[in-house]
Amino acid sequence: MKKIITNILAALCLTSCLTEHDVDFSLPQNQPESLLYHKNDEVRPVTIAFEGEAPETMAEGDLTFELSKVSVQQDTILAVVEDSLNPFEIDPITGVIKYVPNDSTQLGQYLLDVSLSNEAGETAFNNAYRTVLEDWRPLIHLNSKGSDTDVVFLIDEDGNPISSTITDLFVETVRSPLDSIQISVTPELPEGTKLLLNSFGQFYFTGKLENQMYEVSLFTSNEYGDIEAPVTFALTTQVVFTEERQLFDMELTINYKPDGLGEFEFEGMLYKQISGPTIGETATWWNINRERNNHPDQDRRENFITRCYARTISGSSKAEHIMVPLQSFDAVNLKSVTVETGVLFNAGVGINGLQRIEVRVVGEAEYQLALERNDFESRVNQWPLIYSTAEHQREASGWYFKHNIKEQGVSIDDDTQMRVVALIRHLDDSNSGYMGLDQLTISGKYLILE
Repeated sequence: MKKIITNILAALCLTSCLTEHDVDFSLPQNQPESLLYHKNDEVRPVTIAFEGEAPETMAEGDLTFELSKVSVQQDTILAVVEDSLNPFEIDPITGVIKYVPNDSTQLGQYLLDVSLSNEAGETAFNNAYRTVLEDWRPLIHLNSKGSDTDVVFLIDEDGNPISSTITDLFVETVRSPLDSIQISVTPELPEGTKLLLNSFGQFYFTGKLENQMYEVSLFTSNEYGDIEAPVTFALTTQVVFTEERQLFDMELTINYKPDGLGEFEFEGMLYKQISGPTIGETATWWNINRERNNHPDQDRRENFITRCYARTISGSSKAEHIMVPLQSFDAVNLKSVTVETGVLFNAGVGINGLQRIEVRVVGEAEYQLALERNDFESRVNQWPLIYSTAEHQREASGWYFKHNIKEQGVSIDDDTQMRVVALIRHLDDSNSGYMGLDQLTISGKYLILE
């Protein structure tokens, strides 16, 4: 009995001692075991702040989260981000990652090491949070035909642009539409003059310009911010004068009827058949003559007519002929070509078939190659077209135009000389009717620098 009483007293004494020292049996016995951010490896815009979600953990007790290291990887290079430049922070209680951009934030993949601690200790979780920061702000690209984006823009002595469109430079945008671009010009443009962009990204002016250098700045923005820096280029105006030079003048002074000839020279012109039956067959023939009585305009019956007649009696009447001045012309500083023509099908003869007259230009080297190889037929359609009667509506009785004038820009690549070519074309197997020219005058507008 005495032993039992002694054991009871000892137990009461032990309980009294534990209670006095407040021992807590609920404290965690293990340090944190896992940490998981479910939304990881996301790509985000570098300019926009964001906040992630709380992580999932296997840990007990009072938890404390801390960023132990932040690294950024660009290509294959991994570098530690200094604390003063670090755009990330963590909520020590919830573990939520926050991103706040700063001026020094770099692009790349960010790897965040997080440490998690409780009463039992601290556990490090390397690369616990990962995200990629990209720049989603808009971009503006200036594309130039040469290596330099600066522009020399030609104006006349009154300040009018020779061509309102800047053809050597165009704009492309990324992550923003062309119509969002704001254009600033320094010094200011004259009153009423604007610099605009068309749907192809080309600049064009409305109004006059001063003779000086302008600085053009381009700016745009989108929902992720402003363009990193305005895109600029210099535009310098240069005064030029224009001079009209005659390139082609068809004027018949004598009767001439070269039946049976497929090629001949006449009045400084080379006349040549480039496709079709033998000249003189009933299917097709042509001549140069003073057919003044056939002209439907009595006031113009003194004018001479170059006439090509095609009809189908036997075989095909499909044929093409060209007229080319014997001399070549300077293509340097040639801005445009003006064609003045009177074109007619003789109203006294029935008209059918696909027939037209065209004026084309070609570089001298390409023309000589076609001449040497006698290969106009396969090459002529590649030469720049500056006039065609196909642009006009043809009535049942045929075409009849009086003093038609058209001005067309001309570009001859990699050549300083050019030829002007007039084509008389019967493109159907069945054609009939006179197709004549009572006038063909072609002149070039050349730019003369001040």
